[in-house]
Amino acid sequence: MQSVYRRQILALTAASLAAAFAAPSLHAEDLKTVKIALTPQTYNIAIAEKEGFLAKHGLKAEVIPLATGTETIAAVKGGSADIAYADTFAGVNAIHNGFDIKLVGGANHTSPAVNFLVRDDSDIRTFADLKGRTIGLGGVPFFRVFAYKFLSGNGLTAKDVKFSIIKQVSALPEALQNGAVDAIQTLGFQVTYLNDGVGTGYNFRSIINPDSSKYQNPAAVQAGWWTTSEWAKQNEDTAKRFATAYREFAAWYNDRDQAQRVDLARQFDKLDFNELAGGDPEKLKNLAFLTTAKYVGGPVDVAATQEWIDSGVAAAPDQVSAGVSIADHLLPTAR
Repeated sequence: MQSVYRRQILALTAASLAAAFAAPSLHAEDLKTVKIALTPQTYNIAIAEKEGFLAKHGLKAEVIPLATGTETIAAVKGGSADIAYADTFAGVNAIHNGFDIKLVGGANHTSPAVNFLVRDDSDIRTFADLKGRTIGLGGVPFFRVFAYKFLSGNGLTAKDVKFSIIKQVSALPEALQNGAVDAIQTLGFQVTYLNDGVGTGYNFRSIINPDSSKYQNPAAVQAGWWTTSEWAKQNEDTAKRFATAYREFAAWYNDRDQAQRVDLARQFDKLDFNELAGGDPEKLKNLAFLTTAKYVGGPVDVAATQEWIDSGVAAAPDQVSAGVSIADHLLPTAR
């Protein structure tokens, strides 16, 4: 009898816990809606919402998809969005142009892996062989910053190479294959493994150790959550709840193991890392841990992020505005 009673108690307890965790979805009308402007292939909010981090703090997201960080910031400035996901340089430029915006919190740190690829039949074997050659880069400023830092960290300067800016990063592999450029820069490992002679693309190879921490402070914030000073003042509690929910999500995601990350990539990014890795455990590990930049689970590292901004000004003065101190544009939630 005692064992039966104990099973009943356990069953009731389990049911109560399930109900407690399900409660936010049963009372979705009680959650405060936050309009969040996101750029393409940004899945942090979708994952955070599915895992209950927003609901835990009484929030739900209304996602507003836009093409660039410049557009997401314009959306908060115009009032069609409450919070914008945008890279740090987009925020700096907006501030320089007179936008009264603040950083609610960091979203993700700088990309952990930056590859430089050449065709397999290329005579370029090491970074030194890049001297006098043309490197294809994406159009947004952080691509150029990574390139400048990579070069300076390996004994070269920007004057030693030529840059070909290709706005559509998806066109970089074709540009390399047809000889328009001698090398291309890519973030993470997806393009590398799709085009390594084993994948379904071209036959390229990497010429460097892609670990960006060797020349870039990984604590810097590459992209963050921005809002207007006016919205923050009128919605102080909401901003605080959002920042707390996101930090909790970031800590949770950063702690996921390889299998969990592979599953999340499949669910949200529709990427099959197992298939792309082709049974190679090292490839799978790189895809799982070095495709997505580490999310920001704590205060913004002001010194590291300012250094990132200053690097942007030095590398791309035509794309990143000078004279902005990020410390002057942080809400308390970002500290």
